[in-house]
Amino acid sequence: MTQGLGVLIVFGFVLLSLWSIARPPWAFALINLMFLLKQVLQGYFPQLVLYGPHLSAAIAIIAALSVLMKSTRKTLTIATFFNPVTWCTLAIYAMVSFGLLYTPAFESGFKMFTEGLPYLVVLVFIYPFLLSSLAELRQGIFLTVMIGCVLTVAFLFNPSAEWTNGRFIVNLGQEFGVSDFTSNPLALADTGGFMMIAAALMGFKDKGRLGIVFTIAGLVFGLGLAIISGSRGQIIFAVVVSVAMYPFARQVKDMKQFFLMAAGVGFMLLVVGVTFSFFLEGEAARRWDPTLLHQGSADRSARFIESLGFFGSNPAGWFFGNGTNAFTYFVGSVRDYPHNISVEILLEYGVVGLATFYACVWYTFKYSKALLKMETNDPIARSTVAAWVGICLFAFMVCHKQGSLIGLPTPFYFWIILAKIYFDETRAADAREHAAELEGSAWGSGVYEPVLDYPDPSLGKA
Repeated sequence: MTQGLGVLIVFGFVLLSLWSIARPPWAFALINLMFLLKQVLQGYFPQLVLYGPHLSAAIAIIAALSVLMKSTRKTLTIATFFNPVTWCTLAIYAMVSFGLLYTPAFESGFKMFTEGLPYLVVLVFIYPFLLSSLAELRQGIFLTVMIGCVLTVAFLFNPSAEWTNGRFIVNLGQEFGVSDFTSNPLALADTGGFMMIAAALMGFKDKGRLGIVFTIAGLVFGLGLAIISGSRGQIIFAVVVSVAMYPFARQVKDMKQFFLMAAGVGFMLLVVGVTFSFFLEGEAARRWDPTLLHQGSADRSARFIESLGFFGSNPAGWFFGNGTNAFTYFVGSVRDYPHNISVEILLEYGVVGLATFYACVWYTFKYSKALLKMETNDPIARSTVAAWVGICLFAFMVCHKQGSLIGLPTPFYFWIILAKIYFDETRAADAREHAAELEGSAWGSGVYEPVLDYPDPSLGKA
């Protein structure tokens, strides 16, 4: 039965891929779910472990073709991509490239950079072009949640999945007799957090009576996926962001709307509580043991302090940093990193790098406020903006728990999309206003001769 389900999933993936080529929001969802989809496919067919990069490449090609199709329909927007958030991101990755020239850990740094480069190309130079409006973003987020729910169910019944140290992971090494070659639980937690925040804040009222069903499904399966991954930080961040951003997703102009919003928050927390009680049992509960929680937070704190110590003891790197992946040189470990993007940037790219990063944060915050203000009176658009701002905030929080510039460009590609959509919507609003002005001037510029309803006094004169 599981093999038949696996064949069905592969067939569905092929159909989804073909369908996505002509429908950019579907390709957008496919990229959002790339890591979850790969783990599901590899779990049902362990032979695909050898073709992990090929699966990623296939999804990248589908997205690129979708962008090409979008351009043939003249709905592709390019100019809005080149905004301050994008320029800051490109500047940071230019520093990463330049940092390879003077890093004391060139070999490991170059290897990690080249391994992550394909993801950088896809997520920064293809992913943002799939969307050109807030409506397309809403559709893409909705599809991510719905397809994500299906993939989560498939993951739960995965024949290669097993509990290991409080994490439900896919044993990718079973085909080759290697016990420690497993799926990446952090990627699952990120996807689960994305799904939960989107479902909690978007509400899906535009889906009619099924809206509440979609909302509950996204909340339950998104949070459930994060719980079984064993990644506690993502779970906490997702819940905090969902609650904090909820008032921004709903209009509150009177007491009735206030009580409706409060009821919505209460309902969301009820669903969260029930989901926790269902998923947080047995092996999953082990990750929440107070001793393990303390060990995890102590480890992150130690890395943070250690990185600051390395930075302070090397004045030559205060301005431009100590070079890409320099942390591994200082700690003497080839595949280690600080787990905190701010301190990593400070250590490896100096004050200049950190200033550029927080300039990127500032612009993202600025455009978030502007988008929320722009869509104040439209409940559907407002909830979409709040959901994406929440996802951007979630990514910012997560990158200070496990972020690294070299591995993946998180959270920059989310921020680039937010800024791009802001400029897309601004341009669309300006175009509508200009069209209205032209229409008004057309009425005023024509020669209009009124019909006289009284006799001409010249008539009848000799």
